[in-house]
Amino acid sequence: MKLHLGCGTKKLEGWINIDSVPECRPDLVHDITKPLPYADQAADELLAEDLLEHFDKYIRYLVFYEWTRVLKVGGKITLQVPDFKTILLRYFKFGYDNFVDFIFGENLWESRIYIGHFGNHKWGYSQKTLKEFVNIFGIETTNIRRIGLNIRLEGVKGRHVTLDELDNVTIYSHANRFGNGQERVTLKFAREAIKKFQETTEKSGALR
Repeated sequence: MKLHLGCGTKKLEGWINIDSVPECRPDLVHDITKPLPYADQAADELLAEDLLEHFDKYIRYLVFYEWTRVLKVGGKITLQVPDFKTILLRYFKFGYDNFVDFIFGENLWESRIYIGHFGNHKWGYSQKTLKEFVNIFGIETTNIRRIGLNIRLEGVKGRHVTLDELDNVTIYSHANRFGNGQERVTLKFAREAIKKFQETTEKSGALR
């Protein structure tokens, strides 16, 4: 079983194409911030292009955990995200308007489908930070390279990491360090806050 996550309108033959936007007509309409409807280690391969950057620095841990949870040990994962470090270095070449437009993403998919907050970029990666991030989940990077303004990472799941293990991971916050909050929180703490937020917004019908 091969899962193509956040497929948009790019549907691949032989894959289960998954997206949260019904207008893209995926094989499975699914909010990827929620648990995937598959058993542990059920998938042989995962592909997620231009998707991981659309999740903030806290919820990305829960989202990526779900991806690795359903992937078999020895299974392959391919990721593509914008190369934030390279983009920053090209600020003056882009000019302000193009730079801001690129950084924050696009909510009008292919100039025809409005996808709301799903279109916004919410976190940035360099090759170093992307490799370090996936390693937390037992993903061993086999190849990582820059393609244009993107990073493409190929990896293999070396071991199955449980949510209990991940709960002890600490996440740094620059804003809170120099503000009123804590410099670091555990993923367990963040996970409970996210759950409360999701339950509240679902009841109220508000946008996440």
